[in-house]
Amino acid sequence: MGALYNSLERQQLDSPKCHPNTRIAVINRLIQWIKGEIEDDALIMWLYGAAGAGKSAIAHTLAEVCDNCGWLLASFFFWTSSGERNNVNYFIATIAYQVTQAIPASRELIEAVVDYNPYIFEQSIDVQLSKLIIEPIHELHSRGLIFDISPLVILIDGLDECRGNDVQSGIVKSLVVAFRDFPLRIRIFITSRPEVYLQSTFNSPSVQHLLARLALSDKYAPEEDIYEFLKDSFEKIRREHPLASYIPDSWPTTEVLHDLTQKSSGQFIFASTTVKYTGGDPHELPTRRLDVIRRLQPPRGEKDLPYAELDSLYNHVLSKVHNIEGVKQVLGVLLIVNDWSEDGLFLNYADAMDDFLFWQPGETKACLSQLASVIECLAGNDEIQILHASLSDFMLDPSRSHRFYLCRESILGDSLALSMRHWTRNLAEEGGDVSFPILSISNTQWKEHLRQNSMFTRR
Repeated sequence: MGALYNSLERQQLDSPKCHPNTRIAVINRLIQWIKGEIEDDALIMWLYGAAGAGKSAIAHTLAEVCDNCGWLLASFFFWTSSGERNNVNYFIATIAYQVTQAIPASRELIEAVVDYNPYIFEQSIDVQLSKLIIEPIHELHSRGLIFDISPLVILIDGLDECRGNDVQSGIVKSLVVAFRDFPLRIRIFITSRPEVYLQSTFNSPSVQHLLARLALSDKYAPEEDIYEFLKDSFEKIRREHPLASYIPDSWPTTEVLHDLTQKSSGQFIFASTTVKYTGGDPHELPTRRLDVIRRLQPPRGEKDLPYAELDSLYNHVLSKVHNIEGVKQVLGVLLIVNDWSEDGLFLNYADAMDDFLFWQPGETKACLSQLASVIECLAGNDEIQILHASLSDFMLDPSRSHRFYLCRESILGDSLALSMRHWTRNLAEEGGDVSFPILSISNTQWKEHLRQNSMFTRR
């Protein structure tokens, strides 16, 4: 039962929930939808956002609200690191058990189904939903059982952490088929990263007309919430840490809090990682550990890992990519070449990236499609936006990124070669444009690059 929102397993793993006085606007909108005050025709609400944006924390907080109000029918929190929560095997069984708790009269009917067919959990999701949940509740309804007019909420967190893209899509479609004509007012809340295959699923005609969407975007001012979270968390460290007497009252400064908030890029995972590392060791001064996070002091040896949670996230996302070399080419241009170039914003668009890399139109967007949880190609103009400012630090540090490391010298060398190809091609074309960003790097920058490259300094 580790998948329940209030399970002991999740509690022991420090399950995230919203910090007090944060995410208020998001939670209020979800409550309005549950109560039918907005988007009343939507059976499903899909909350999506970048990796580390705080989706699970919102789901946990919403589950608490629903439980306290008597609305929670069932919850299931997928988690990729748990053998029982990273697949669909226990999904319907866990939901059915919770239905028997929320609607006690259903218990006898559901148990009868299992007694009659002990292999029911080996059958398809559609069959399990129908036999274990839909038909028993329909039976109770036909007998005249009076149900409360309040909504009943099924909450599913981290759908993208369930193994199998087709399985994830199948869960959504099965839920729609099962509950679209249900006699009770059901609300199904689903959170996930905006993976391309899930976008396709939610855009399908059978789902879209019963769907409401909520993107964790700048509209909900995450920076203000992150700043509040950081401020309160550091106050708690100053108050409760065993070495609190050595922490100045002014620590950290407002400037440092703003800097950490900006570094978070609207994603709570950077802020939470910072707080856990800073105050997580009773034998280390929090002031020094925050300096490590800010790169003002080095970590204490190989086992001192200030970014462990972030590194795990980035490694997980990148390990799923099929064309990792193509992704590294694009990221190299975005994170290194654009940073050196005087007009590097030119290569922040997918079509310009295709042209620069001599790729077919659309290859950049296809290449980045598996990174939707950390990189976004904006609809309309295909501008490429990196959703995590800390991704650059990860990719450029070989001790953190390992096989995904971007070597600055190699990237700049390859980009110079590409620029020369463009220059040679366009020189032969009357009036050809040769102003690719790599060519606009100043002589001073190139001299510094060549000085740092050992291949040249040996000569």
